[in-house]
Amino acid sequence: MNIRSRKTLVAAIAALALPGAALAHSYTYVEGGFVDRDNDFVDDSGFRIAGSGQIARQFALIGEYADTDRFEQLSVGGQFFGPINAEMDWTVGATIEFADVGFDDDTGYGLRGGLRWRFARAFELHPEIRHYDVFDSGETSLRVAGLFDIDPNLSIQAALQGGDDDRFEAGIRYSFAPGVRR
Repeated sequence: MNIRSRKTLVAAIAALALPGAALAHSYTYVEGGFVDRDNDFVDDSGFRIAGSGQIARQFALIGEYADTDRFEQLSVGGQFFGPINAEMDWTVGATIEFADVGFDDDTGYGLRGGLRWRFARAFELHPEIRHYDVFDSGETSLRVAGLFDIDPNLSIQAALQGGDDDRFEAGIRYSFAPGVRR
């Protein structure tokens, strides 16, 4: 990579980090529901609950708990985000992962990055790449979540995740501070 390319890359990253536009989404919410999961540790169904709490303009604490009987996973961490335009935000995050399979447990790490795109008044898409490492096994997957707003605070959610950690999720999300509506 030459000097000009590096300068362009640094300028692009800096531009994404600037709070030049309003955030298109709420980052203070709780969600949960059904999960069907197939990975190296389990092929079973159960439930999940997750949440995010915005504590600064472009930073939120995040957490998720998923229990599919034999495999339990708790993710706790933080997420940076920022506006790309009035309908789309970028997100990057890191988590500490706690996993329990039967009598074995382990602590690892997780990384994630993606977009949140509101393409119509009541619809949102959230494509994301997720990676976590527990029990010396790295699991990387592509996740796409979709939300349909019932009212400004309540949404129906479905997600499909494929790769090393296959999932199907269905549930609801309650946003404490709704994002921008067109």
